[in-house]
Amino acid sequence: MLSNLNVFGSFLKRIRKKEKVTQEKLASYLNVSTVYVHQLETAKVDAPNKEKCLIIAEALGADPDLVWNTAKEQKLLRFLNKENITNNLEEPITASEKLLLDLFRNLSDDVRKDFVGMIYMLLKSDKRISDEKILKSIEKLSQTA
Repeated sequence: MLSNLNVFGSFLKRIRKKEKVTQEKLASYLNVSTVYVHQLETAKVDAPNKEKCLIIAEALGADPDLVWNTAKEQKLLRFLNKENITNNLEEPITASEKLLLDLFRNLSDDVRKDFVGMIYMLLKSDKRISDEKILKSIEKLSQTA
């Protein structure tokens, strides 16, 4: 299990309190319930989409890119946890890994399928890969193509 699954909630609460904005006021600005804002701050719901992040940034006078990037990090951590994907050293994801993920997310569905298929073929044929966990991951990858 990944150690910090509440990256966005902690960030949101910290910046909201710094700006002296109540959950009620933020909820009103977002046109959502106070319960939803509380759930965001406690990671009971996933981080919001880009549109809501931009509204949050405006409401709190925060950098929109920082708010959105923090939400994406939260979404990624939730995904990794859900898929039980961890690295052996519990290191944070590197900048190049984040760039690769961002590239992947921005591909069209057809290109993404081709991309996954090529990765699958490359990894499956690489004789240097013998770790059973990695081989199972490769097989799972093939099913998404």
